[in-house]
Amino acid sequence: MSYSLKAQKVIKDNHLKINNYSKTLDLYLTSDDFNALLIDEYAKINYVFKQDFFKKTNILLEKNYTAEQINYIFEYLSDSNIDKLLTIDYVDILPFCQIPNLDVLKIPAYLDYQKKENIALKDAVTFVNLHLDTNFYENVETIKNPDDILVLVNKYHALDSNYVPNDLVYISNTSYKMRKEAAINLESLIARASLDNRKLAPFSAYRSYEYQKNLYENYLKKDGLELVDSYSARPGHSEHQTGLACDIKSFGYIDNVSDSDYLWLLNNAYLDGFIIRYLKDKSYITGYKEEPWHLRYVGKEAAKIIKEENITFDEYYDLYVIKR
Repeated sequence: MSYSLKAQKVIKDNHLKINNYSKTLDLYLTSDDFNALLIDEYAKINYVFKQDFFKKTNILLEKNYTAEQINYIFEYLSDSNIDKLLTIDYVDILPFCQIPNLDVLKIPAYLDYQKKENIALKDAVTFVNLHLDTNFYENVETIKNPDDILVLVNKYHALDSNYVPNDLVYISNTSYKMRKEAAINLESLIARASLDNRKLAPFSAYRSYEYQKNLYENYLKKDGLELVDSYSARPGHSEHQTGLACDIKSFGYIDNVSDSDYLWLLNNAYLDGFIIRYLKDKSYITGYKEEPWHLRYVGKEAAKIIKEENITFDEYYDLYVIKR
């Protein structure tokens, strides 16, 4: 291949000695962002159709990123992360490039947490994104999308005290309410269980902020703060306020499911868009003890992924919902 006529003129007029053809260099030669001192690096960079590609490439080169690193940056990083990278000092980006939930501004925090906990880098990224490098209920954010089926409510994200879902309906044959989509699918789940000769029924669903506040305060009267926080959500932090959570029991039980029904739910709840929100081996992420009875509606697509990947909803939210 040979350079375009415009590029050949630039080469001739500036007495440039270029041995290797590259599309990037060919285009750069006729760009206002051309820097003759960077010719050798331009020739190694793969051209991609990105806004301000040349300006961004120059900035990265000036920050001492190599052509190899720049190729990885444009191949794997989102536009948002590339823009963030331009604002900070050089970092070794290659170990992070293929981590999908990366936020480049948090790289120092990822590295500190990885060293502290001696875990894989991808896990450090997820755990820092989930704020697990800070204490529960520290730096709490008020939720801006409370009506989203995929709303994340946990110890770092709180619902406004005045929030009430506008589509609450009664679950058939009960005095409990859920959001309409969740209620319909819960009824489907209960019917599916019945076909397998299992009798499941809700014993709690939507709770108002005030209801949760009174419940939490009553628990505090008999148990200490640390213990209560391990099994009860503070007001505003309860999934029940979303209208998407339901506590379910087995026939003959007051407020729990049998071991057999629990295994059935683990294997089948996703078919109707539900997950068991608080698993025993995930309490270090969720902040709660195991709750075999607590179901959360997230929709069928999300529930299927959560089951297949054996992750919490917190992890799913970070990996698949947040755009970076």
